Amino acid sequence: MAGILQAVMFAVIAFYYSKQEVYTNRFAQVFFPLIFYVVYSFLDGSEYTPQGKYWPAFQKWSFWKWIVGPSGYFKGSRIVYEDKKGLELTRQCIFGAFPHGAVSFHHGMMMSDGAGFISAFPHLSCHRRRDLAANVCFKIPGWREFLLYFGCIDAAKETAKGVLRKGWSLYVLPGGELEQMLTKEGEHHVYINNRKGFIKLALEFGVDLVPVYTFGETDLYSIYNFMYPLRWWICKKFHVSMPLIRGVGLSLIPRRVPLHCVIGSPIKVEQSPCPSKSNIDALHSRFKQELQKLFDTHKASCGHPNAILKLH
Repeated sequence: MAGILQAVMFAVIAFYYSKQEVYTNRFAQVFFPLIFYVVYSFLDGSEYTPQGKYWPAFQKWSFWKWIVGPSGYFKGSRIVYEDKKGLELTRQCIFGAFPHGAVSFHHGMMMSDGAGFISAFPHLSCHRRRDLAANVCFKIPGWREFLLYFGCIDAAKETAKGVLRKGWSLYVLPGGELEQMLTKEGEHHVYINNRKGFIKLALEFGVDLVPVYTFGETDLYSIYNFMYPLRWWICKKFHVSMPLIRGVGLSLIPRRVPLHCVIGSPIKVEQSPCPSKSNIDALHSRFKQELQKLFDTHKASCGHPNAILKLH
């Protein structure tokens, strides 16, 4: 259906632009390109497909090194591998990444090759992995393309299953919008106690689980509590997060805080096409234990020796 609409709209725009008077009509100059963009991008439904609009050259663009690389804007940022050999042997997995943070700048370290992950593990990135993002992200012009080119797709269950059926890996931020609302400067909050969807997927497809935690993500912005109860209710009711943040000065530019993205050892998962509640709960508990262990093991070397991980 989207393809038919695109073809029709293309024909309509081509017809109107064939008329000489259109070139002097300010309304037409703005309106038709806008409609063309809406039809060609917003209605193509690519975010609901495993393929998406992944653009390899965009992911590997050297510019990203100046943002998330060791010498980039977040100077001193790095990826720490707890079990590099284990990742090399892993063919397919689900990365469970925390914390979401106010914006999730650490995600850029994994979506791009700015920090070297794609070069180190091409079989767990690029064309063999998709990253899940909230549906609302694909409703924002410009930001939609930005995420799609990085290999992000809609976080719907069926979309995620489609990726796993292809034998590809997934990168998930299970805490989502609620964890985003829990973000507090200098604190480490993880919303995971009721997040078991990615655990169930791992069991159904028998893929490894890899815990990921990034130190520094919650220090990029100051967070305001103005009308927090109302914003929390809206977030739970409508799945829309509205964090009130301030970065450098009074701007939304993040502070130059180093990001230390720690990737844990793969957790081997035995396939269970119809996992029971007890199986899901058991694996969920183990994942939380591994995440806690990952946090405690690396917090000192990542500049947060007194940090305490709070699970919600």
